[in-house]
Amino acid sequence: MGALIASMACTPAAAPAAPTAPPAITARAATNAPAAATSAPAPTTAPAAAAPAATPAGQPISIGVLDDVTGISSIEGALMRVDVDMAVDEINSSGGINGRPVKAVIVDPRDDASEALNLATELVQRDNVDVLVGGLLSPECLGVSDLAQRLGVVYMAIEGCATDELTGKSCNRYTFRVYPVANQTADPAAAFEVKTYGPNWGIIYPDYALGQSQITSNQAALSRVGGQLTVKIGIPLGETNVTPYVTRVPVDGSIQGLFVGQPGTDLARVVSVMQQFGITQKLPIQIGLGKEAFSGEYPDALNGALVIGTRPSEGLPNNPDDAAFMQHFHDWAQRDSAVVGPLGGPDKATPGIGNGYNAFVSMNALKLAMRAANFTGKGDTDKLISALEDLHIPQGPDAPDGPVLINKSDHQGRMSSYLLKINGQKEDVLLASPPESLPAIGTCQVA
Repeated sequence: MGALIASMACTPAAAPAAPTAPPAITARAATNAPAAATSAPAPTTAPAAAAPAATPAGQPISIGVLDDVTGISSIEGALMRVDVDMAVDEINSSGGINGRPVKAVIVDPRDDASEALNLATELVQRDNVDVLVGGLLSPECLGVSDLAQRLGVVYMAIEGCATDELTGKSCNRYTFRVYPVANQTADPAAAFEVKTYGPNWGIIYPDYALGQSQITSNQAALSRVGGQLTVKIGIPLGETNVTPYVTRVPVDGSIQGLFVGQPGTDLARVVSVMQQFGITQKLPIQIGLGKEAFSGEYPDALNGALVIGTRPSEGLPNNPDDAAFMQHFHDWAQRDSAVVGPLGGPDKATPGIGNGYNAFVSMNALKLAMRAANFTGKGDTDKLISALEDLHIPQGPDAPDGPVLINKSDHQGRMSSYLLKINGQKEDVLLASPPESLPAIGTCQVA
């Protein structure tokens, strides 16, 4: 599997470059010569007369990116690609990392945990990247986390990777995740769901590490507020015929709600069959992805369904930082048109209710920590770890929808979590949980 090296630096005096489609991730083609960046709308909170940052120069700092843009995770992979490209451009347009440019070396594991491990090893040992980010399916992330510890390089999950095993049960000093997952999002929602709909719930889950985490976190969250998870239906990852599984969902009143935990393209397949059998009209359901999983538009069958995320698809109202993020995302979706087909194409692409926003904030967390640590490469790994452990991002351009907190003991972050109700093509906020109110993810302690 090949790699693409994206190297960008700011050229303030140049006119904006015309949008171009990114090359396919098929060949290892390295260059240290930064390309001209496309201008992006400045955040509305920035001073109007701010002087342009100096153009970064010298040996680039390399970020190895494991981005599954093909396979089941192509939806999440497209979000990651747009946000990584956007973040690298913003870093270099604002002076780089202490005057040095950043480049992203992007590889595609194709949802294969073994391939992710092989590619991550190549990124560190052959391409000499300074940090690793990405991976989408939980087995990929768990394997890369262990590898990062053995190779002594910082690894940050930037979206997906939602199992509680990572940071909650298995943690190490080299691995970080800044966005909430598992019980951190399930616990705040459970009380509302039990009170509003009833105590007995079922779950359709992907039958691998993520699904097992979903069962654990939802079962525990429900039990704490007098509910229970009485029906559990596992579907193999990538299963094309989901009808035998979906038709096992009881609609006789024995459960009052259903969690649907499928990732990527599997979610739309399951929802389509649920619609065919009228299940979405007979039971309240909660899904884990927003309109990004449905080519940019919710199907009518999901009107009234619940979804948990770190932001609504259209962002928070009256928030200029979020509006700037959205505009920049849409600009880069046009540039990255070759990979955003799973999002409905460049005109319908949205960062969605979590993954796209999580990747953007995660990359900003890495940027801020690198700058604070005066990071120049792998030799400064210990300083970067210390800076990430002390990270606190206030609400602003780097974290548009609220502050980011890192728990030093397990390297798990917290951001605001929202329980949303789909209303046409928008989502109404039913419950907003600030980061300081979210529970710890587990009992793991970084040595």
